[in-house]
Amino acid sequence: MNDIESQITDIGIEIFKGYGVDDLTAAILSILNFEPYDISMEELAERTGYSLASISLKMKNIENFWGIKRIQKPGSRKIYFRMEKNLLDAFTLQIKNGYEAELNIARNKIAPLINRYIKEVSTEEERKRLAIFENYQQQITSFEELIKFIYNKVEQMKKHNK
Repeated sequence: MNDIESQITDIGIEIFKGYGVDDLTAAILSILNFEPYDISMEELAERTGYSLASISLKMKNIENFWGIKRIQKPGSRKIYFRMEKNLLDAFTLQIKNGYEAELNIARNKIAPLINRYIKEVSTEEERKRLAIFENYQQQITSFEELIKFIYNKVEQMKKHNK
């Protein structure tokens, strides 16, 4: 890896840390993001300085959320990884895998509980708690609208970039 490639990978680490991930996750994401070929778990371990066990555990935790594909090549026992290179698709996948889960849980499980709680509220403390619950539910509704807007905007941008 030449100096410019190394600097770009380091900048990628800095960017991914901005998402609140740990050092190893940021390093893996940056390497995969800028790697043109499938990369083996062994190479990830070598390039990050972490053990194969650490890489394996981390990959199980991050691959679905970050658009990483796990690949096993015919005739090889090695595991390889590839990351989605289209930022718009990767961003959409992150929203889908992360935020939509929260929205679905909130919509399908919390909303009915709030409706039941409304009927049981009797103390000032319960009214305050109800206000927090209802505020959260309103935020979820607003967040759903924002996500729909983002999805539509991403699709427009993808059509425009073709």
